[in-house]
Amino acid sequence: MDMAGISHMVLMARGRNDALTTEIYRQAPQRILPFVSTMYPGWHRQDWRVLSFAERQLDTGIFKGIGEVMLRYFGIPSKNEPVVNVPADSPFIRKLSDIVERHDAVMIVHMEPEPEAVRSLENLLDYNRKLKLIWAHCGTVGRIGLQTIGHADIGALMDRHPNLYTDIAGVQPVSVAPSGGMRRPPITDDGGTLLPRFKELLARHSDRVLFGLDTPWIECWAEEPFKRWVKWADKVVAQFEDTGVAERIMHQNAARLFNL
Repeated sequence: MDMAGISHMVLMARGRNDALTTEIYRQAPQRILPFVSTMYPGWHRQDWRVLSFAERQLDTGIFKGIGEVMLRYFGIPSKNEPVVNVPADSPFIRKLSDIVERHDAVMIVHMEPEPEAVRSLENLLDYNRKLKLIWAHCGTVGRIGLQTIGHADIGALMDRHPNLYTDIAGVQPVSVAPSGGMRRPPITDDGGTLLPRFKELLARHSDRVLFGLDTPWIECWAEEPFKRWVKWADKVVAQFEDTGVAERIMHQNAARLFNL
């Protein structure tokens, strides 16, 4: 983090590793923002027992949010990942959102932009208007689903729902992110220039877009990828004449969202 110029990091463990997240947090409590993710398999099954667990974790005051909540996920066959389809407006997710909102925490979701999934997300945002929800990856679609669905117009959704946020995690070109950038189409060209519709998105909603990395695999946890990603993000926000856009996306939005 120091070498890449990162002041704070949202940390979401894969699988049943909340204890590891807590251990890392205790080493740098002013910089690590832990998210509850232990019940990862449980919320795929909509197991109501994990809701009380999530509430207990948030009660500790250590965790800043919950996620990634996988709502619609195609899975990566080579990694033996499951296909997930949990409607955002299901009673289970609604109850989870109530718990998150009551703790003034944040929910971050991974959702491929199928029309039915998008409708269910809007229903959730209408149901819980105080919920702070981040739809990761700018509404882009994983490459495995590109043949059947396109990207969501997340800007239009953000127009309708002031409690909807997004991030620029995992949408780097392959030349920048050898792991994260390969799983979905990038929002810039290989040189780092924003594609027009994403430049419009970031300009119009610079108060609700967050910088992010997306480092789910061990190969992501190295100094060089971190430095490349940050340089890419710096180039992204430098494309706006208003320097406030850069300040909001790279830090201020997160500081406000996570009550730093």
